[in-house]
Amino acid sequence: MNYLLIISISLACVLGACAPEENVVSPNQDVWTLFFIPVNQNAVYSDKVSGTTLLDKKKIFEANTGIQKVFIYRDQIYVLMPDAKSIKILNRSNYTEIHTIDFISLQKKPISMAFGNATTGYIIFENDSIVMLYDILNKKLAGSIAVGKNTTDIIAGLSDRQNQLFVSNLRSNTISHIDTRTNKVEKEYGVLTAPRYLSNDPTGTKIVFVSEGAGKSNGSANRGTPGIGFIDIDRKVLLAQMTISTRDIDSADAIPAGLAVTANEWAFVPMSNGLIKVDTREYKTYSTISKTIYTGIVYNDRRREVLALYGEDIHVLNDNSGLVQRVLQTNQQLKFIYPQ
Repeated sequence: MNYLLIISISLACVLGACAPEENVVSPNQDVWTLFFIPVNQNAVYSDKVSGTTLLDKKKIFEANTGIQKVFIYRDQIYVLMPDAKSIKILNRSNYTEIHTIDFISLQKKPISMAFGNATTGYIIFENDSIVMLYDILNKKLAGSIAVGKNTTDIIAGLSDRQNQLFVSNLRSNTISHIDTRTNKVEKEYGVLTAPRYLSNDPTGTKIVFVSEGAGKSNGSANRGTPGIGFIDIDRKVLLAQMTISTRDIDSADAIPAGLAVTANEWAFVPMSNGLIKVDTREYKTYSTISKTIYTGIVYNDRRREVLALYGEDIHVLNDNSGLVQRVLQTNQQLKFIYPQ
């Protein structure tokens, strides 16, 4: 009886060993693309990333003037060149140049853009107070919308709220809410001094903003503490706002360097004296994650990771704790990154 039992167990082990293994995928095996702009180059690069390894660096565009940002929408890449007063549009599949949006005659420097529907891009400019419309299908400018003073950022809502645009106005201390179905400002929100960065929260129902505080952009000795706030898109109400700091003695002098909001409903704000994490659900609590000084930050929603610029490295942060999971060594200082 015992002999038969031993044989049965042995056969089960052999058959189990021969059975197909479950396909367990490690996050480090996933290959994704990073677009980036180096600090001292007028060029845009793409690179394949796997784990901590950069696999295939390619220069996809080069200019004879400064490049500020790139945006990808559907099958096109938009390269913003403020000094050249233009935006270059590339084919996403082969990086060939398709078209140039020229603002030279208008003397405007494009600094950011968003896409409020399938056919229209919305562009803001340095030290300006308008949003300009770009007709994607007909490749031409299609009017403008007046907003507050000194626009700094623009975003569109998520999914069925894509037709809701938000613009931060640094000198007006306001955020403009535009409905792209009418191309009119539906509401102006008065917010904490000098709003600079905008992001959607993961539910798609709220906009998160970061204000830098008084005196940062004009060099004033009278400086204010940075802050964060939340806007309900559907109800068009300012839900809450509060000042944030590392609680160091120099917190009023701290300057925010970006905003990343994660799927776990945390907002990460890199400051000139540390990294802060804010709860976007309750709008009440925040904490200092580290004293590391990051110069930029972005959320990679595909991989649910936060990417933060640190010298010649990119720190990959856990999107819940904010702790460093691994480091991508780029061997050059970057001023802008865009994960895909």
